[in-house]
Amino acid sequence: MSPLLTPLLALSDFDFGPDRIVIGLFTGLTYGLLAIGLVLVYRSSRFVNFAHGSVGAFGASLLALLVADWGAPYWLAFVIGILVAGGLSAGIEVLVVRRLAGRPSLIGMIATLGLSQFILIMALVINSDGVSGFTFPQPPFLPTWEVDSLPIGPPYIAMFILGPCLLAGLTWWLRHHRLGMAIRAAADDPDAAQLEGIPSRRMATLAWGIAGGIAAFSAILVTPTTSGQGLDGLGADLLLKGLAGAVIGRMSSIPIAVGASLGIGLLEQLLLSNPETADLDIVFIGVVILIALLRQPILGRAGQERIGLRRVVVPPLPAAYQKVASIKWLPRVTVTVLGCVLIGLAYAVTNETASVFTSVIGYTLVGLSVGLVTGVAGQLSLGQFAYAGIAAAGSMHVADATGSFLFGILAGMLSAAIASVVVGIPAMRLKGLALAVSTLAFALVTSDWLLRREIFLGAGVSPAKPTWWGEPMELAVRYYLFALVMLAIAIWFTNNLRHSGFGRSLQALRDNEEAGRAFTVPTQLRKFQLYAVAGMIAGAGGVVIGHGQTQLTVNSFPADASIDVVALTVIGGLAVTSGPLIGAIILIGIPAMTTMSTLGQAGLSIFWLLVVILLPDGLGGVFIRLRDRLYDALARRAGIDPAEARHGAVEPTGSPLQQRMRLEGLVERPADEVTRPGPVLSVEGISRRFGGVVAVDGASFDLQRGEILGVIGPNGAGKTTMFEMVAGFTKPDAGRVLFEGADVTAFTPEKRAEVGLVRSFQDAALFPTLTVRETLMVAQERTAPTSLWWSAIGVRSAELAKAEAADEIIERMALAPYVHRTISELSTGTRRVVELACLLSLEPRVLLLDEPSAGIAQSESEALGELLLGIRRELGTTMVVIEHDLPLLSKISDRMIAMNLGRVVASGTPEEVRNDEAVVRSYLGGDEAAINRSGVPAPVPVAPSGVNGTDVAPEHIQPVTTR
Repeated sequence: MSPLLTPLLALSDFDFGPDRIVIGLFTGLTYGLLAIGLVLVYRSSRFVNFAHGSVGAFGASLLALLVADWGAPYWLAFVIGILVAGGLSAGIEVLVVRRLAGRPSLIGMIATLGLSQFILIMALVINSDGVSGFTFPQPPFLPTWEVDSLPIGPPYIAMFILGPCLLAGLTWWLRHHRLGMAIRAAADDPDAAQLEGIPSRRMATLAWGIAGGIAAFSAILVTPTTSGQGLDGLGADLLLKGLAGAVIGRMSSIPIAVGASLGIGLLEQLLLSNPETADLDIVFIGVVILIALLRQPILGRAGQERIGLRRVVVPPLPAAYQKVASIKWLPRVTVTVLGCVLIGLAYAVTNETASVFTSVIGYTLVGLSVGLVTGVAGQLSLGQFAYAGIAAAGSMHVADATGSFLFGILAGMLSAAIASVVVGIPAMRLKGLALAVSTLAFALVTSDWLLRREIFLGAGVSPAKPTWWGEPMELAVRYYLFALVMLAIAIWFTNNLRHSGFGRSLQALRDNEEAGRAFTVPTQLRKFQLYAVAGMIAGAGGVVIGHGQTQLTVNSFPADASIDVVALTVIGGLAVTSGPLIGAIILIGIPAMTTMSTLGQAGLSIFWLLVVILLPDGLGGVFIRLRDRLYDALARRAGIDPAEARHGAVEPTGSPLQQRMRLEGLVERPADEVTRPGPVLSVEGISRRFGGVVAVDGASFDLQRGEILGVIGPNGAGKTTMFEMVAGFTKPDAGRVLFEGADVTAFTPEKRAEVGLVRSFQDAALFPTLTVRETLMVAQERTAPTSLWWSAIGVRSAELAKAEAADEIIERMALAPYVHRTISELSTGTRRVVELACLLSLEPRVLLLDEPSAGIAQSESEALGELLLGIRRELGTTMVVIEHDLPLLSKISDRMIAMNLGRVVASGTPEEVRNDEAVVRSYLGGDEAAINRSGVPAPVPVAPSGVNGTDVAPEHIQPVTTR
């Protein structure tokens, strides 16, 4: 019988007795209390505290010290342990989390990873006697019950009595006490709470403190039930079990989180009761988390979770620098010398030292994959070392079966790529937290269950060694050379990806995924490619580590190694391709080469935590800044002004909206496109509801070729939601969208942009960390899509073509003074011009402009109107414009429609719509005095439909205040 079917056919072996149910409920209650702490922290700080389990373990370790070593009364130590853990957690919020305020939650999660390791080490320091589950103190003065001959000991009795009391008290306190209500208010909306006099920061500190105390409460009572497991095993394992219920509760609902945790505890005990499924409990929890993530889109709302207004790829040298001989040859000479030194080490070190070097290289390779996922794409993966383990196992078995070491390497890397894509599927729909949590679960499942299967590593395998010119590399010093070759290839490969269109499109999606989709960046494809490539590179690290062992076991790929590779990548610098090598030397090489005590390991954890807080660019960023200073000095010696070379010769003195632009010939149109009969865009009865709220209710309009259609309406009228549906970002509940006579209702935003239906965004945020030139190159994806493999091998022909096209648009749109500046450095007016330049690069047939004048000065608003009319006149572009500035919209529009409460309430010429009674009432209400004060404009000449319609002079339009 197949071993895979055995668990399914052994249902009769499950124990459904009352003893299992009781233990399951007790265990689930423990997980529920952990989930409460995670929910409290998430609601106050918007990220998962990965140190939550470690804080609980520290409280348990302190109790063991007080009771077992110092002879303190148990219940006194119980209270002290909870209070100290609460204070520790509150201290984390004050000393670490507050210092990270304003930076993305990704950085906060990485910081708590470092804290988790440090706190666990300190827990082991104070618990020097190695108190574990067998010897951990148990609550005194409590009886032992028997349920079906199974003894229910004091820890379970304490949980049975104290757990519900804690849960009920906390629930009442949060709902009815003024401090509890203040915590909830500050968590829901910190700014509004601050205006109401609630100190949001203090409430966040209090929430963290309560969460830490609850974690210690759970750890103290669960440790005596873990058999021989030590306190160091309570960190990630305990966190994951609490996280399962918290995720089901959407990281917001405490009752749902507790109820789900009770169910998880029951099902876990049922699995443990059957010998065939006893080792599947961690798999079950991982599956529960995955399903919960897929069903809870609220956790994926990381669209606002940007990597921050910092570049995460080192920009190329200025063109002027590349002509200076000393600057041109210095990096080449440096790399050559460094390569010779690294090769020479193979003939100068012992086998033991060479083994350490190989481990450093293996971790560096896995770190390179973290650099792509976290550094470039802005996602946090905690499972990269699990992919390395899968690759190592795959490579071992294939090499053994085929006799080809090369084929084994390729098979191992492919298996890691497939595993990475499969695990990353939730992040195709969700973002941020989803990937971090799902990969953490996968890392634990891999180390605790998957790699222990005979098909992977089982009890251990003896890996094959590569051959060099027919000679096997049995010695570590020779194998180190093979690892060095793998490292060189991986760094070259990764660096090419980072500095190509592939890396640039990932940065664009990281900064602003919706804008990237509007610019036709293939979002889903890029994510699949990212996870596959990152998994493949991590797999290379697994191959190097695996084949370097004499006996390969699951212990070579522990779950916490995935945290280590994140740490070393952050230390080395997310922006630097070789950053993981710097970090691996510090975190892996130095401890392995020296005898580091437990306190030394704690100091190392604090060191990398300080790097995260104080050096956002890591140590690699420091080296890059030193390099730039050296290059600037060499440039000055060659007569080059560094400021001019890096930022351009002309200092910008205003918005390009006020400068002359050359639009003619920017986009070539087919001769029959403007004269083709029929509307270019038809919107037929589209509707959209969000719960019980009707956002758009049967909106319809037609758009003729070359026409500018204005859309007005009060805030909340449904204008932007209608745009979202027309552009494909929101699916309508009813109705359809026709473009050039074809039904495009089911088209994605990328597909609509490809056929010429292009939209802008109200905030014109674009991609804050990209330069103007890079942003315009992203917009070239429609006409010149980036190839992953050409990017990987460094072929730059497509990149040069995109750069030339971007430079032409920059010249025509008067953006030359801003070409090397990042989008975050630009004024709103200049960002508008950059956005329009990008939209025109897409060769749109219809432009959907959402409040193009929002955030720009009145003087620039008039120039914006002239620019839009110039685009229509020179390029024949059809437009739909949402705008609150009625004078501007009246000037540029051929027709207008007005919306209110999701419906189109008026349609006609600008004059007719502005004077429509329903429109006036929706803007100004029914007060006659207010209407008279508003200065509703008198009738004005209106431009006829068509590309070459007559413009209305702005002095003929009376001002109307509608903002």
